[in-house]
Amino acid sequence: MKKFDSLTYLINTLSKAEKKQFAISSSKGESTKDYLTLYNLITKSDSVNEESIVKEFRKTEKKASFEIAVHYLYEKILDSLVLLRKKKDIYYSLFQKLCKAELLYERSMFRECFDILNSVIEKARENQVYEILLMATKLELEYLLRLDFPNISEKELSQKHYQQTESINHIRKITEQASLYNLLKHRLTYKGDVRSRKQEQSLNDLMISEMYIATSSGNKESNFEMTKKHKLFQANYLMGIGDYSAALRSFRELSELFENNTQFWANPPIYYISVLEGILRSLRTMGNYEEMPYFAEKLKELSDNYSLEFKINTLCIAFQYELFPFFDKGDYAKCKEVITLYKDDLFNKDSWLNPIRKSELLLYTTLVYIGLEEYNRAKKTINSIIPEHNMEYLPIMKTIRLVKLIIYYELGDHDFVRHQSQSIRRGISLKKEQAFQTEHLILWYLNKVNLPVLSDERKKMLEKLDKKFKELHNDKYEKQLLSIFDFTIWIESKLLRKKISYILNAKNQL
Repeated sequence: MKKFDSLTYLINTLSKAEKKQFAISSSKGESTKDYLTLYNLITKSDSVNEESIVKEFRKTEKKASFEIAVHYLYEKILDSLVLLRKKKDIYYSLFQKLCKAELLYERSMFRECFDILNSVIEKARENQVYEILLMATKLELEYLLRLDFPNISEKELSQKHYQQTESINHIRKITEQASLYNLLKHRLTYKGDVRSRKQEQSLNDLMISEMYIATSSGNKESNFEMTKKHKLFQANYLMGIGDYSAALRSFRELSELFENNTQFWANPPIYYISVLEGILRSLRTMGNYEEMPYFAEKLKELSDNYSLEFKINTLCIAFQYELFPFFDKGDYAKCKEVITLYKDDLFNKDSWLNPIRKSELLLYTTLVYIGLEEYNRAKKTINSIIPEHNMEYLPIMKTIRLVKLIIYYELGDHDFVRHQSQSIRRGISLKKEQAFQTEHLILWYLNKVNLPVLSDERKKMLEKLDKKFKELHNDKYEKQLLSIFDFTIWIESKLLRKKISYILNAKNQL
C-alpha cells in the first residue's frame, strides 16, 4: 500500500475522541504546520483522490514537500494515538513507565528509577498485567545486581525471585489456555460446528487438556485472565456441540465476570463482544427473542467508544440480531425496514467490515430478498460476496453456495444449478464427515426431474419428506445449519406453491 493510501486509511479509521486528541496535540509546538493543511484536505474531501489532494496542497503550501508532509502527518497521527491509548490502556501506561525507569538508571538517578519500578510492579500486580510485571521484576533484579544489592536482605531478594517465578507461571498457564482456545476456535471455524458424534469426540482432547490446566491453576477465580479463558473455552465448546442452554449459562457467567471487572477489559473489548454475541446466538437458537434487544443494545453502546472499524463490525452483529426475530418468523417486510434503518450506518460503510462479517451481512440480506421473492436483487447481492484467501473453505461459504443455487433455481437457470451441484457433491465426497444431511437433501431436490404437477401428488411427496424434515430438526447437529436458513421450509413452500413467509407464519402459530 502506498504511503498516501495508508495515511488516508488511517485517518478514516479515527474515532471522534481520536480526532480530538490529534487536534489537541497538533495545537502545540511547531510554527509551520503544512501537515495540518494536508489533514484538513483529506478529512474534508468527499472522495479522496491523491492527484486532486496534491494539487490543492500545492496551492496552499507552495514551499512544502507533499511527500514529507504525508510521512510526517502519518507519524504525528500514530504518536497521537499512542498518547491516547496510554491514557486508556494500563499496558501502554506501564510500559512507558518502564522506559522512563531505564532512562533514569542510565543517568545514575537510582532512587527515582526504583521508585518507578516499585510503582509499576504494584500496578501490574493489581491489574494482573503479568507480562509487564515480569519485565519490571527482571529489570529491578538486574539493576540490583549491578549495584551489588544495596540495602536488601537475602530474604527480600528471594521474595523478589519468587514473585518473578510466579509471574512466569501465570504467563505460562494463560498461554497454554490461549493456545487450546485458539485451537478450538480454529476447528470450529474451518470444520464448522460439530456435525456428528465422531466430530464431538475429536474436541474432547482439547476439553480434557483445558480442564486439567484450569483445575491445576489453584485459585483461578482471583485471576481474571485465567477465569475468562476457561469460561470462554467452555461456552464455545458447548456452542460447538449444540448444547445451547448450557452454553447460554456459561456466556451469562462470562458477561457477569466482565461487567464486574471492567478494569481488565481489552481495548477495544473484543472478548466482551464475543460474549454478547454468544448470548445472542444462544437466545436465538432457543427461540428466546424477548431478551435479545437488551444485549443487542449493549453492543451498540459499546461500539460508539472505539475506532470506526470496530464500530462497524460490532454494529453488524447488532443488525443481525435485530433482524432475526422478524426473519425467523417470515416477516420479510419488517426485515426490509430493518435493512433500510441500517443503510447509512452499516451498509454504506461495509468496506470496514472484515470478510466474514461482510459475508454474513450480505447472506442475510440475500435471504430477505428470497423471502420477498425479489430473486434478481438476491442474485446481485449474493454475487457481490467475494471470499478472501481461504474463506471458500469456511462453513458460511458452503451455505452461501447452497443459497446461490436456490436463487438460480428460482430464476430457471437449471444448467448452472446442475453444474454447481456436481462441484459441491465432489467436495462433500472428499470430506464426508463435514457434510450435513440437509446439504444432500437440497442438492437432491434442486436436481430432481419430473416433480409432480398436481397439488395432491405434491402434498403426498411432502408427506413422505416430512419424516426426514423432523429428523433434521430434531438433530442438534443439523440444527446448526438450519439456524442460518431453514432449507426444509423452502422445499415445503415449493411443493405447496406458497410463499416462505406463509409457511413460517403458519408454523409459528402452532
